[in-house]
Amino acid sequence: MQNLDPKGSFAKNLILSLLLIGVTSLVIPLVLKQIDDRKAVDQQRFQDELSRQDTVLDAQASLIDTMAADFWEYELYATDLVISRDPLHGDAEWHQRAIETYYGKSGQQMGIMRAEISTLLRLAPKSTYDSFLAFFNDEIQPLDGCLLELINQDRKAAATPVSPPRDDDRSTPTPAACSPATGKFSGATWDTLAEAILAEEFTNRLDQEFAALAEDFRLDVGPEETATP
Repeated sequence: MQNLDPKGSFAKNLILSLLLIGVTSLVIPLVLKQIDDRKAVDQQRFQDELSRQDTVLDAQASLIDTMAADFWEYELYATDLVISRDPLHGDAEWHQRAIETYYGKSGQQMGIMRAEISTLLRLAPKSTYDSFLAFFNDEIQPLDGCLLELINQDRKAAATPVSPPRDDDRSTPTPAACSPATGKFSGATWDTLAEAILAEEFTNRLDQEFAALAEDFRLDVGPEETATP
């Protein structure tokens, strides 16, 4: 039977232990460094994503504020033009100033509004872009066309000599009205437009569009509510 040298076995075990400790002392720091590096990369990605989200949120908040101001500015031009023409609420000098303002500013204002709608393609769902585009095409552009038609019809009527009424002529003059080319405003007159403005039909539609946009941007959170992440 072969005898084992206890001292030899102890020496081998000691050497193996020292080697293991040495390898471990080299490997563990490398593994820990890789873990730290991975955490640093993940943390940087997380910070970059937060920064991107903050940038998008800032852009959304800025856009909705700017759009609301521009859309309401156009509404002011249109309302001023119509109400100043109303027999009960307006007068000729006010209406003339409103005409000059509308001619001078409404076209550029509509261009700004249309460009802002295009910006929604980057910052809002496609459905929101489609809704605002439909609102612009179906409401604002036809209203603009109708107002310009009524202004031109008034100018032509003012330039046309008026014949003195005959004793047997009891007919009521037909008021100026918008043509079928103005879409939903076909047949509209100064009086019907004034009624619609006083009923706040256009302003209510504006409120609905911007309320939906704020919801899409998650900007509709009240002071005591908490936004859902």
